[in-house]
Amino acid sequence: MTLPIERFVELSSVEETKRLGERIFITKFQSPRIAAKVSAGQFVMLSFGNMLDPFLPRAFSVCDVVGESLSLFYVAVGKGTSLLSELEIGDSVMLNGPLGRGFPEATSGETVWIIVGGSGMAIIPIVTKSLNRSDTKYKVFAGARNARQLVHFDLVSSVDATDDGSTGYHGTVVDLVKSLAPKEIPNKIFACGPTPMLANVQKDFGSMVPTYLSVEAPMACGMGFCQGCPVKKKGSSECYLACKDGPVFRSDEIDFGRSSHSK
Repeated sequence: MTLPIERFVELSSVEETKRLGERIFITKFQSPRIAAKVSAGQFVMLSFGNMLDPFLPRAFSVCDVVGESLSLFYVAVGKGTSLLSELEIGDSVMLNGPLGRGFPEATSGETVWIIVGGSGMAIIPIVTKSLNRSDTKYKVFAGARNARQLVHFDLVSSVDATDDGSTGYHGTVVDLVKSLAPKEIPNKIFACGPTPMLANVQKDFGSMVPTYLSVEAPMACGMGFCQGCPVKKKGSSECYLACKDGPVFRSDEIDFGRSSHSK
């Protein structure tokens, strides 16, 4: 199941950091070798060079690629992401990637629904660009706790849901999609977000439409050596590793009910 990939460890310099919302940032790095190989849904491991705190690298989904640059989207809630948001232009980090299995290619004429919640919004630019190249129709559904935590990327429109009803549909993004499902059925669903959201996408749509889920799991190495990111195989006592077998899985491959990372 694991896909062979070409990966690089690359010293990557900051080109720009933008604040997009409440503690939400996007940082662009000059990283030509990784940018040339990454596909939608793959990730990189980021480390701060010689710094001992934080010591372990951190996984980030690649948000966008423009030329020789790639962008990472993150919410600055911990020490590592707060340090990342404070980097200045010209500062460097070490990136290891591209890593993992991304979303499948779509076929011209298909319709894909992209369902995202929280930091899962990171995939919107790179996934929609990939679908545009294949002439695939798509709809983006984005959920957050409130309007301040929603991000609207340039040239990408979305149908929004907020838990508090401050904008868009009042409720979860999965409930929003369920309200449309009787009228429309896509050819594929791509989803990225917190585990409870993905579990609900799997439950409500996994048997109806080919559904691909990008799981969130803590990773220490990103390459399968530490065995620290197990995801339960469907119908088995064995586990996949999110870093090398995923992070994107087909819905019928995994079991959130007994996963180590269910919430």
